[in-house]
Amino acid sequence: MRHLKSAPSAAPPLAGVTRSVSPGTWWMVAAAASFALMAGAAKMLPHLPTMEKVFARSVVSVVLTGWALWRAGVSPWPRHPGLLTARAVLGFFALAAYFEGIRRIPLGTAVTIYNTAPLWAGLIGWLVLRERYTWGRVASVLVGLAGIALIQRFSPDVAPAGLGFVLTCSFLSASAYTLVRVLNRRGEHPMVIVLGFPAVSIPLALLFAYLPGFGGLVAPHGSDWAWLLVLGLGTQGGQVCLTHALRHLPASRATQIGFVGVVFAMLLGVFMGDGLPTWPQLVGAALVFASLALFHPKAAPTTLNPPPPPRR
Repeated sequence: MRHLKSAPSAAPPLAGVTRSVSPGTWWMVAAAASFALMAGAAKMLPHLPTMEKVFARSVVSVVLTGWALWRAGVSPWPRHPGLLTARAVLGFFALAAYFEGIRRIPLGTAVTIYNTAPLWAGLIGWLVLRERYTWGRVASVLVGLAGIALIQRFSPDVAPAGLGFVLTCSFLSASAYTLVRVLNRRGEHPMVIVLGFPAVSIPLALLFAYLPGFGGLVAPHGSDWAWLLVLGLGTQGGQVCLTHALRHLPASRATQIGFVGVVFAMLLGVFMGDGLPTWPQLVGAALVFASLALFHPKAAPTTLNPPPPPRR
């Protein structure tokens, strides 16, 4: 009987290895894949105005998130409406800038530039949240950026306006990620955070759509409807996964893991006619994943920031 009692002693080391990978890492990888799908769908709709794509994405997200909140018995009313509104406004302008940038420059280049967000997130997190930004994290970011540069070499004929739009998106997204982390720390329900973004984006998209120079709304035709649905589902999946990731990770670390979105975009480009990846691109992809292992914090305890109880 003694050998039966001693068996459980082997479990703790295995459990410790399992917990060494933060669940936020997997949530962020899933978010990167979803956002790459969103970017690909947006690229397939160059003839639709930017605000129409933001509007369609927001409608899909409101329906899905509202249904999820109803099923969970959670009240949609936020605990921190001011912070949630600020996060939503930043997200709206970031998404609009991203769609506009994708329309003007190649998909891989747009995703590459967008992934400068860790640099902004690190600075914002240090200034606003007093998050540590160690030399190990700096090194991992630089390795990841080197991989991104190999994956997508910058072309001199890329429109400067497109570069500006995506860089603006990168900074605004990093700012929004920081606010999501603040909302998580203050106990806002993750799905309420997700709902706030499209709920604010719908009226803003309609308002801007009919301002001079924004193109209004155009009736979609044929496959446009399918791509708009993919656009909405991709963005919704990305927002849900991102919100959960930021419960476990600093904003700068989460956006760094988003580097893998460049790899996903590269693979997606193969199916969109961009051709097979080159050896420099494959080496760059390896560097992107190596950057994730170079600085890898342990998972935060799940009791650190538990989700609030359902509110009816």
